[in-house]
Amino acid sequence: MTGSTWVLWWKDAQGTASLGLLQERLLRGLRANLRGRWSMDTKLFHSTHNFADQQNIKLASNSDPVRRREAEGRGMGAAGGTASDQSMYLVVRGQGAGRRQFYVMASNRLVVETEPEMEAVVLRLKNLWAPRQAARIEGYSYEGDDWVIRTGNLMVGTSYKGLVIEINYLPCSNPDQTRGLMRELLLMILPPDAHVDANIGVDYARAGLDPTRMTECHTAYQYVHLFTQSSLL
Repeated sequence: MTGSTWVLWWKDAQGTASLGLLQERLLRGLRANLRGRWSMDTKLFHSTHNFADQQNIKLASNSDPVRRREAEGRGMGAAGGTASDQSMYLVVRGQGAGRRQFYVMASNRLVVETEPEMEAVVLRLKNLWAPRQAARIEGYSYEGDDWVIRTGNLMVGTSYKGLVIEINYLPCSNPDQTRGLMRELLLMILPPDAHVDANIGVDYARAGLDPTRMTECHTAYQYVHLFTQSSLL
C-alpha cells in the first residue's frame, strides 16, 4: 500500500473503551468502512557481541579513568558499544499471504525487508541474538475514500501501554505534504484531552530512506522510533 503514514501513541487510552470510542467516531462521524481486525508485532533482540569493535571504535581501557569517562559520555560502556549498537528490532505487519517483516539494526541506521523465514533463522542464532522484549498491537482497520486508519491496543509483554493509531493517506507519499491532512483526521476522532505522543522527529535519512517518499520500510522505522524514543522497548 502506497501513500504517507503517521504512527502515533495515545498514552492514556483506556483499553476497550477508547478503542470503541474511536470506532464509533470513524464509522459514524467519518463514514468509514470497517475492513476487519488488525494486528502488528515488534520484537527486540539483543546481541552479546561487541559491534563497536566491528565498527573499529577504539574504547578507552579501564586503566585510564579519564578516557573511560569520555567514552561513557559518548554512550559507550566498559563492555563496548551503545545499547542500540547491540539491539535489533523485528517489525511484523500483516497476516498470511500479506505478511511482511522488517529488521531495523545498526543503531537504527539500517532497515531491511526480509522473507518470513528469516525470523526462524534469527531465533536459531541464540549465540548471536537473544529475544528480550515483545510488543503486540491488536485492533481494527478502517477505510475512507482516500485514507486508511488502523487503531489497536498496545501490549508490551503483559503490560497495557495505551493505544496506537496509524493513519495512512493514500494519494500522496510525501509526509511533509500530508501531515496537515492527517492531523485533521486525527482531531476528528480523538477526544480533546487525549495525551498523545505524536512521534515527531523521525530521521529517515539516518537509515538511508528517502524523506520525501514513504514506503513500508518508512512505516516500520516509525514504529521502532516510537518504541525506542518512548522507552517502550
